[in-house]
Amino acid sequence: MPKRKRGEKQHLRQEPARRSSYTVGGTAPGQKYKPGFPMNLLGNIKFFSIVGVIVAIVMVGSAVFAANRNNNQVDVPATSTPTATASASPEGTTTPQASETPAGTATPDPKKFSKAEQVIDAEKNTYTATIKTDKGDIVIALYADKAPRTVNNFVFLAQKKYFDGITFHRVVADFVVQGGDPTGTGSGGPGYVTQEDPNDLLNKKGMLSMAKAGAVTNFGSQFFINLKDNPGLDTDTPTQKRFYPFAEVTTGMDVVAKIAKGDVIRSVTITTTPK
Repeated sequence: MPKRKRGEKQHLRQEPARRSSYTVGGTAPGQKYKPGFPMNLLGNIKFFSIVGVIVAIVMVGSAVFAANRNNNQVDVPATSTPTATASASPEGTTTPQASETPAGTATPDPKKFSKAEQVIDAEKNTYTATIKTDKGDIVIALYADKAPRTVNNFVFLAQKKYFDGITFHRVVADFVVQGGDPTGTGSGGPGYVTQEDPNDLLNKKGMLSMAKAGAVTNFGSQFFINLKDNPGLDTDTPTQKRFYPFAEVTTGMDVVAKIAKGDVIRSVTITTTPK
């Protein structure tokens, strides 16, 4: 058979086969198209069933794992500055409203005064004071005629019981014993100052003078008792004015010698005697 004829026949045999290759389905087995991978999976119902089961198992497993993770997870708060918590009100009490709160005033300090009131009459009377301590009593004569402002200040404070319970906060051996500060620090006072009384009295053993700071010429409530003659306190210096005595121990210098730092003044009693 000529070559051309054979080619035409061969072409005719292949043509039906090419047409059937694009036909899916058909009645004859030879007419059914069997596509290659992965297109052949699209028509495989069994394959999709298996894949569906696997996907379902994976989803259920993921949900269970997430639930267990959330149940076991501990939330750690971010680091922050702690904030103080207000104390709870005592049970059975309530906070009063503004209208219910009394408009009280501050309690006055019993150791503070605005000034020393005039309480002595130096022309008519003489005055003594008894300082009571745990070591014994110290009796002093107050020189109201020599130091009227200073004596008036001391008597005023004593009558107000200012000195009661105050300690001797400073004791320097062979020098002075000092008291009269309600704070016990050496810096406290009655809330006011009194001008000093220049006089010719000297800081001899047993004499009392008012303590003061630096070159000032006034004082508060602190006083000292000389344990010996202290002529250095009777002169002025660029940084310190002299100290003017106002009283003298007449009985009890042996008690003064026993006083230690921290000993308490139990009371100071003033005795007034007409001239």
